Amino acid sequence: MNTKLLKPNKQTYELAKNLINAGEIVAFPTETVYGLGADATNEIAVKKIFEAKGRPNDNPLIVHLGAKEDIKKYVLNINHLEQKIIDLFMPGPISLVLQKNDKIPYVVTAGGETVAIRLPENDIARDFINTCKKPICAPSANTSKRPSPTLAKHVFDDLNGKIPLIIDGGQTEVGIESTVVKVEGNCLYILRPGKISKEELENKLGVKVLSNITQSGIVQSPGTKYTHYKPKCDMILVKTDVIENIKKLYEENTKLGKKVIIFCKKEDKCKFKNMNVVSLGKNSEEASHNLFKMLREYENNDLILAEFIDNGNMVEGLYNRMSKSCSGNII
Repeated sequence: MNTKLLKPNKQTYELAKNLINAGEIVAFPTETVYGLGADATNEIAVKKIFEAKGRPNDNPLIVHLGAKEDIKKYVLNINHLEQKIIDLFMPGPISLVLQKNDKIPYVVTAGGETVAIRLPENDIARDFINTCKKPICAPSANTSKRPSPTLAKHVFDDLNGKIPLIIDGGQTEVGIESTVVKVEGNCLYILRPGKISKEELENKLGVKVLSNITQSGIVQSPGTKYTHYKPKCDMILVKTDVIENIKKLYEENTKLGKKVIIFCKKEDKCKFKNMNVVSLGKNSEEASHNLFKMLREYENNDLILAEFIDNGNMVEGLYNRMSKSCSGNII
């Protein structure tokens, strides 16, 4: 298959619409990462997403919509708290788990009765979805378990020849996937952390937000079951005695002939003199924006030593992605 990489414009959106209507899959940018989209009501098209990515079919997909009024077309009911989340946070980098109706096939939800709904705030994503006039289910547009794509080049590197079209919208703004939430009774649970934090949800909604929901065998949110985001090289996340432990690990591994790179907070870069070091950013927001791009850029090393970044408003989401990127190799 010849994979086209095109800038967003009316002609590109029309091509994308024709492909989606023909049961094909299209990669497109959102404010979080690039998504790999198909018509969520077309089972055959949805299965192509799993095939292209090499994604397990028990890992559910998020359905992306172009307008708030479309949500009720694909879910059974929306309670008061769920409606408040929609009113205050959508469009935006949040996905809300709701009871699906029969228009959403079980291949989208990994056999479950719930579906995660999202309205991207990225203009290109919304123009694409609204041109197609379809609900678009989409995971990240990368090979399964690889770092998520924040540039069209990342999508092309992973999926060239497997999909017909990539809409190139430049680098994504947020850099990590959406916060996934679910209402249970009078409580709100975070199933997957992202840009929208527990504190922001509590402050705006006036409810207690928890993170320890018990899930049954069927997963309700992507990003919670399998190893994700791993670079080709080994990675260690350092949380304790950060500077000294990173220096020690760097020296030990370079003596063994390994090529080592340090990812650190901007203010700490000067502490690693004469070492191979790059800055992730000054806080968790900048680090989240840069993380997946840098994992791909520097995975030709033998080892990444990553500093835990504990400042800013996206610490939980960033830590979630970094801990998965290093396969739990944390000190």
